[in-house]
Amino acid sequence: MASDDVLIITGASTGIGAETARAASAAGCRLVLAVRSADKLTALAEELGGGERAIAVPTDVTDWEANEALVAAASDAFGRVDAIFANAGFGASRGWLNESPEHWRDMVLTNVLGCAYTVRAAIPALKETKGHVFLTGSVAGRRALP
Repeated sequence: MASDDVLIITGASTGIGAETARAASAAGCRLVLAVRSADKLTALAEELGGGERAIAVPTDVTDWEANEALVAAASDAFGRVDAIFANAGFGASRGWLNESPEHWRDMVLTNVLGCAYTVRAAIPALKETKGHVFLTGSVAGRRALP
């Protein structure tokens, strides 16, 4: 990524998403930070330069229209999209047998469908800039969980 590139990050409020945002900001990227609740991102967006360098966009990645709106917000704010980091996701911290079927449904919708929606919504903008897609995977694909 180059200085002034525009990077969208889903799941940007904590962990890998927030630290990626900080590193990308330090490298000169302009950022579009997405999470379900914008109040979690306001402080981070301000920390990373405010509206000229970083914006927070409330986005439920399981909602197709929300993903389209996310990409549109990036284009409106910064004129283009150079990369997207589909990072939104969560796990079953209590294990397979201790989580409800609703929890598992929400997890699959977020981790799988949400990622697909985010990438698909960004493809037209990324084609224009010959941009990049980055994805977060899960250790659950490599080892059995209790």
